[in-house]
Amino acid sequence: MMKTIKSLAKIALFGFVLTGFSAFAESGAEVKAAIDQTIAKLEEASAAFDKGAEPKALVDLVMEAKQLQKTISTSDAKISIVKARGTNKLGQARTSLNDGDLKTGGELIKGALADYKEVKEKYDATH
Repeated sequence: MMKTIKSLAKIALFGFVLTGFSAFAESGAEVKAAIDQTIAKLEEASAAFDKGAEPKALVDLVMEAKQLQKTISTSDAKISIVKARGTNKLGQARTSLNDGDLKTGGELIKGALADYKEVKEKYDATH
């Protein structure tokens, strides 16, 4: 009887461990996808800026990137700092574009893109 209880306890523990690992793997895949989607959206915004897109269209792309980056989460402080820097640039880009300062807005979009590429590089190196 005691042997059966111990066996069941081990099986349950093993199941919990495996479940935890698969949840982590899904989470890591989701973070990588969010990073890639954010970069793609910022590349689209940067290309649109280079082609002379209207400020409203650029603001829409910046806001889409800002939404996408919200699901990027990591416990690595160095990655979080770079992500925060990129997020701040997205907010500043939006403000600049809304204020009609296209040059600054475009520079901030390109700066945010560089920051998120750095986030990807650092995240990929540690995950």
